Amino acid sequence: MPTLQEEETPIDQQIVNELVELTPEWWKSAVLEVTFSDVGGVERYSHVISSPEGHKEPIDPSEALHRATYRLGELFRQHGRRWKSARYEVRLQQGGTWKYTVNFVY
Repeated sequence: MPTLQEEETPIDQQIVNELVELTPEWWKSAVLEVTFSDVGGVERYSHVISSPEGHKEPIDPSEALHRATYRLGELFRQHGRRWKSARYEVRLQQGGTWKYTVNFVY
């Protein structure tokens, strides 16, 4: 049976790839803050995309990003690790590749 991390990695990649796709080409980094809430049995994920560099262009999350973060939340729920928020940060590296980090608050 695959571990949580093994199952999480492809979903993380989908989230990161979509985040990079959504950001303007002149951004060298981006942050995605996803917050989970459950009010009256209704689960919601709010998404905020911002620039650590201070760019002010508003970035709306795509349907693909919503689907991927929902899948991530469901995966963690199945493993008994429901998170309250997730923070993805992507940075463009020399050579044109993107590196990401993700941190969860439980």
